[in-house]
Amino acid sequence: MKKFSIILAVDEKNWVGKDNDLAWKISADLKYFKKITASTKNFSNTNAVVMWRKTWESIPQKYRPLPYRINCILSRTITQESKDSQEDDLVLYFNSVESCLEELETKTDLEQIFIIGWANIYNQLLDHPRLENIYLTQVYWDYNCDVFFDGVPDNFVVSERLGKKVEDGVEFEWQVYKKK
Repeated sequence: MKKFSIILAVDEKNWVGKDNDLAWKISADLKYFKKITASTKNFSNTNAVVMWRKTWESIPQKYRPLPYRINCILSRTITQESKDSQEDDLVLYFNSVESCLEELETKTDLEQIFIIGWANIYNQLLDHPRLENIYLTQVYWDYNCDVFFDGVPDNFVVSERLGKKVEDGVEFEWQVYKKK
């Protein structure tokens, strides 16, 4: 069974977003996100990113689908219109996380699966047996957000800290947690 990782950024109070969008724009973090979610060890493989429909819609149209990754969109109701809007095999629609993971299990050239948004899916999957890593960008600022992340579970430990950085006066740090 393929494992998956969560990748997200939180402010100092564990909030992840505001008004269906990121509350901050840190270009270095967006580059880090792309590097982590698009890079593979084998150049013939690909990764998948799994997100709620609202996350998908929050990505500017000119950046969709996220390149070099299979984009898996979760929606409670999948309409024919959403299926017709699929541009190619890089955009897939599912009505549940489990059906998505089952389908991705059949992809032989799939290297990694990343859950990229939103807080409800992060929080729902924190106890999932296939969750292996949490890539967390800690933003040291209170953004008065409206979407909360429950936090890294106790059965995960920090395996890597990439040092604090500052961009436009905002301090942040990349951290990687692995399941014990």
